Amino acid sequence: MPIYEYYCDTCKRPSSFMLLRTTEEVNPYCKTCGSKEVRRIISRVAVLKSEEKRMESLLDPSKFSDLDENDPGSIERVVRRMGRELGDELGEGFEESMEGAFQEESATSPQDL
Repeated sequence: MPIYEYYCDTCKRPSSFMLLRTTEEVNPYCKTCGSKEVRRIISRVAVLKSEEKRMESLLDPSKFSDLDENDPGSIERVVRRMGRELGDELGEGFEESMEGAFQEESATSPQDL
């Protein structure tokens, strides 16, 4: 099943259209603003892995060789990598959430207990 993506020149957002057959016609429009001023864009290629293969990949020790548990940036990179491997997008608020978690942790460090 092909998926075609179009970029809206009006609101600058992408829209995707999944077709059941390659012979189907697409009448593209922006799904956000309804504009017909769209142009086709090249999509990312998605490679599907089984759940077992994704878990095996996460258990590979080399995935954590650059992890520094005292560096928030290092932890963020590893968590992002894990999210991509699991097929999840972490969202826009991820950085703020990580920063908040590190600030909470530093506020309750073992020397305070």
